[in-house]
Amino acid sequence: MRLALCLFAFVAALGGAEFRLLSGGETKPSPRLDGTISWDATAGRVVLFGGQDNTPLNDLWTYRLDEARWLKLSPSGALPPARFGHTSLIDSQGRLIVFGGEARGFFSDVWAFDFRANSWRQLAPDNAGPSRRYGHSAIYDRARDRIVISHGFTNSGRFDDTWAFDLRTSTWRDLSPPTGSVRPVRRCLHHAVLDERRGQMLLYGGCASGFGPCPLGDLWSFDLASQRWTEITGGQKPAPRTHYGIAFRSQADQAVLFGGSGAGLLNDVWAFDAAGRQWQSVEPSGDRPSARARHGSTYAPELDTAFFFGGSTPNGLSNELWAYGPSAIRAVVNAFSGVGGAVSPGELVTLFGTFGGTPSVTVGGLAAEVMFADARQINVRVPVNLVIGAEVEVVVAGSGSVRVNAREVNPGLFRNVTFSEGLVSLYLTGYGVGIPPDLAVRSGRTTLAMSSVTEVAAGVLRIDARIPEVPAAELGAFAVTVRGVSSPELDAPQ
Repeated sequence: MRLALCLFAFVAALGGAEFRLLSGGETKPSPRLDGTISWDATAGRVVLFGGQDNTPLNDLWTYRLDEARWLKLSPSGALPPARFGHTSLIDSQGRLIVFGGEARGFFSDVWAFDFRANSWRQLAPDNAGPSRRYGHSAIYDRARDRIVISHGFTNSGRFDDTWAFDLRTSTWRDLSPPTGSVRPVRRCLHHAVLDERRGQMLLYGGCASGFGPCPLGDLWSFDLASQRWTEITGGQKPAPRTHYGIAFRSQADQAVLFGGSGAGLLNDVWAFDAAGRQWQSVEPSGDRPSARARHGSTYAPELDTAFFFGGSTPNGLSNELWAYGPSAIRAVVNAFSGVGGAVSPGELVTLFGTFGGTPSVTVGGLAAEVMFADARQINVRVPVNLVIGAEVEVVVAGSGSVRVNAREVNPGLFRNVTFSEGLVSLYLTGYGVGIPPDLAVRSGRTTLAMSSVTEVAAGVLRIDARIPEVPAAELGAFAVTVRGVSSPELDAPQ
């Protein structure tokens, strides 16, 4: 008999979000500001392009969560000119799309990087649509396969126009409302995010020097169907700022704002509830990044996690990559009983949290066998040579870690109980290494005589025990004791 190791899943409630500083490996991008990051869902990686350290850059890097390290790409052929203050997005074909920015001059060109071909291709030259600009905002409108850019500036002034670049035809279209219509004041050094559920682009803050306040703290929505702007007012709101990071957490239905430059450098966190149309100040648990501005930001929907990279801090330029989302590992539990807090050698355990890519898991510094993994759950077998007697660290590469107790045994029963010819069959994990000689099975207060004990899978015992000749409804809850430690009780089927 093969025991199904899909292992019963729990419905884990989404708790509060927290920051996690991700390790970067030995090779990292240089500390920089005004670089852009994007999320490549197909490969589970953050993609960084350009920015500036001592000079404008056009380097291309990826950070894979499962490998917890940066990798510098070396594209073939022509490259986009080095730049900073541009925008970049991943389209439905998995390409990185880059628009605009500044170096010794300003750009309004569009480039696409094909990861499979490892090469760049220019989709549109400068001046094919909107004016050259820096400090603008952009979103990817997946429903229409286009990028939508808005506002920004050059040395000739600031803009309040809105344009769409059709990625199917590589053509521009001016979406700006007619002259005299309501629209946000001319500005730059701001960002926008997509509220896909409502078909709106949300644009916040920035600088309107020469036309209005600098910094700004206003919030606007642009309806992608009607092409109309609406200002969102009322309630508390963040202090005005420029050069912040922002991402729209679609699972939480909120835009998350972090840091920026206002009355000095900031590291506060605000959430805009898209349904209630209200801002709320957020106090994440644990550590958070130092104050910073001109950092990059992006969002991984399948992980419900925002990422923030680099920027200018009180200690200089940064190349830190921070994740902000639900606790990476929210629980480590016995895969059969669902009880957490401890692990034992050879035990099957389930990790609940937010994960990316193909996970690598260690327990107490030893590699654990991964048996199942998706974005929210990982099932592993604890190494049989785990050192017991103290706390050990469970680490998911690229996602985080948690500490649990290491015990000799941590028994748990699988929820399925079967009856056949006067026997009950129970499945046990967390019994240690090898078949223990002192197993005891009880039903209620009655100790049952065991018929056989067989290791049916790595880390799983099947225990067949004789049951009293009574109706199943009269049986008490089952439990197994191993080396004096009892499993949680498992109710007998009715």
